[in-house]
Amino acid sequence: MNDLIITINNRKHSIKISNSCEVEINNRKVPAELSQINNNAFLLRYNNKVFEITAHKLEKDKYGIVIDGCYFDALVRTQLQENANEFQKDKNVASKKLNIKAPMPGLLLKLKKNIGDYVKVGEPLLILEAMKMENEIRSPANGIVKEILFKEGQSVEKNSIILTFE
Repeated sequence: MNDLIITINNRKHSIKISNSCEVEINNRKVPAELSQINNNAFLLRYNNKVFEITAHKLEKDKYGIVIDGCYFDALVRTQLQENANEFQKDKNVASKKLNIKAPMPGLLLKLKKNIGDYVKVGEPLLILEAMKMENEIRSPANGIVKEILFKEGQSVEKNSIILTFE
């Protein structure tokens, strides 16, 4: 069985091809048959239709794929390669120190996290009041709060580092 992750237009699709006449796409079994014509060409039989597919390797895991005349750029990885890539991406993000800066001058109304707290992407970090409006500042990445440089009630200037996390 081939277990692949194919990314087209930043959307990942899980494809499992068994030796029988069945293909699983995003955990949905589809009665289809895939036959290889040569190294780059395939025929896909699905719903009483036949689709011609050609794939040309562009670089490492990037391919140009043509399905019945429509061209797509795609990343093709095994599940193991995809897991390793995600692990490396998480490791790279985790090892970087991120500074959360004030996007505007204002008053730090509320800190929603403390030093040592784990933060997820999109989670609220603090509330900054500017021009009588409360602005919720959210996390751009996952990490752990390492340092808080201002206290609630203090004024901050634009681009002042309020907190850091890794």
